Amino acid sequence: MLKQFAHSRSTGLLTLACKRGFSNSITRLNFNPLENKDLNDEIEKLASLRLSHTSIPQLDSEKETKYNLINTFYDYEPKTLTDEAILPGTGRPLPINTELNYYAPLKHEVKYGHLKAELNFKCFDHQNLEFFTDFTLRVAYYLGLPATGPTPLPNRTERWTVNRAPFVHAKSKENFERTTHSRLIRLWDCNPEVVDILLSFIKKNSVWGVGVKCHMYVQEPLNISESMKSIDKGVSALTELTSTVESLSKERQSEVAQRVLELLDDPMFTRHMTADQIKDVKANALKG
Repeated sequence: MLKQFAHSRSTGLLTLACKRGFSNSITRLNFNPLENKDLNDEIEKLASLRLSHTSIPQLDSEKETKYNLINTFYDYEPKTLTDEAILPGTGRPLPINTELNYYAPLKHEVKYGHLKAELNFKCFDHQNLEFFTDFTLRVAYYLGLPATGPTPLPNRTERWTVNRAPFVHAKSKENFERTTHSRLIRLWDCNPEVVDILLSFIKKNSVWGVGVKCHMYVQEPLNISESMKSIDKGVSALTELTSTVESLSKERQSEVAQRVLELLDDPMFTRHMTADQIKDVKANALKG
């Protein structure tokens, strides 16, 4: 026989259930919970002892970090949410590089502070000037050049007073005024070759009426004087070669003179001479 006890504190009754096969008989007995207080204490001790021997699973630190990172995205609440506008007729949104034209140009941060070039823009119309300087800053960003500006420079105002007409209105005067607007863009921490690429690109895509002047700053070694001496030696050697060619070219019938005339037709040789020098040597050779 299997007996089972059920304790109810609200009713203060102890229920005894006896199982015999498939039949049950339940008998209610009067029970005082204060008398069996020790039994409840023993049950609680057994439950706490069982929990103390049970190992609690620990969460991996990497998983915990990922979980905390994911929760940060749920905590983010943007103030405005904008949808991508589909362009009519295309069925696609506006490309991000095209949309950036409606915003100020992006710039790379100046890291070392080495000034490499200064671009001076001048124009009589300030609208074309603002457009071209904005275009130059965008080119510098996509080439990876740190740029600052455009810095407005003082305007130059010129005025002229002339006669209104040479005959009838000769005594009346007319005034003319022209204002030149200027902007300055500085390029930092870059290679001179990259600056040349930028200058060639903005020259190819120039805007009418906008003039550009570039001042480049190049770092030279301390022994620059020696390199200048070598340049002077090269100039003197070229001068001696020119005088020698002129003297030999006068002897047209000699083999050396014929060889000189052949060398004058070779572009590898004539690239070191000016057009006037080549013309004079050929003229002297024909005279001989």
